[in-house]
Amino acid sequence: MLNEPTRLEPLEQGAMTTDAHTTLDLHFDLEAAYRGAYEAYRASGVDKALDPADKEFAGSEAWRQEHYFRVGADALRLIVQNLIANNRSPPSRILDFPSGSGRVTRHLRAFFPHSEIVACDLYESHIAFCAQRFAAVPYLSREHLDDLSFEGSFDLIFCGSLLTHLPQKEVEAALRLIARSLSPRGIALVTFQGRYSDHIQRNKWKYLADRLYARAQRAVRWRGFGYVDYEPSFRAVFSAQARYGVTLVRPHWVMRALEPREEIRILSYAERAWDDHQDVLVFGRPGIND
Repeated sequence: MLNEPTRLEPLEQGAMTTDAHTTLDLHFDLEAAYRGAYEAYRASGVDKALDPADKEFAGSEAWRQEHYFRVGADALRLIVQNLIANNRSPPSRILDFPSGSGRVTRHLRAFFPHSEIVACDLYESHIAFCAQRFAAVPYLSREHLDDLSFEGSFDLIFCGSLLTHLPQKEVEAALRLIARSLSPRGIALVTFQGRYSDHIQRNKWKYLADRLYARAQRAVRWRGFGYVDYEPSFRAVFSAQARYGVTLVRPHWVMRALEPREEIRILSYAERAWDDHQDVLVFGRPGIND
């Protein structure tokens, strides 16, 4: 089903139609294709091998492992939801950035078994694990993202829980990198820590000590973007980066950062969309005027 593009071809080429039934047929044919992929995903299952060096999975408690796999599956839910909503056929080339040790990559591989998946991360052991277990193409990232470039472009980019930890210059560099790495009909999902983070810090768990969180909170209330470094004991876990901490944003800051970029279209912004926690920005190509 996924390899039969005939009925989807007009929409993929950007053709316009005034026939409501044709428009609906295209949408539901696409939805049916993804339904078929989901059935195959359920039948084949997800590789649940864990990397002992995975920085996104710590501890042996059953609830941590359950949450780890649930977060990965929820990323896949968002990806498929937005591919369908924006009339995108199953992607041929996918970037998981940062991949870690495959929290999301494993679900992408199970759902898109024939796609090329690039796993990009700052830590070589992470991308080596993704290459070994999930047949991903390993790609070592850079600390400064303006220095990073990829060979070729991507139909799908998932950037989860990266721009939640970087200073403003690197967040802006990441958005530039993602925008320039999209294929002509590529789509990107990027996560942020938004308004809900204050509620979490007050009532659920601590991102970091209140005195440090308050610094980022003051900045985000003043200008829509706030950042503070983690304390040295925790930052040592992510030793490949000189700056790594808690990043808070507001939707208006994200929109202002993207509005000048005419080569992309802003497709959606949803608060608390990933794991009922992080906000999700979706943007893609073709450009706003194309």
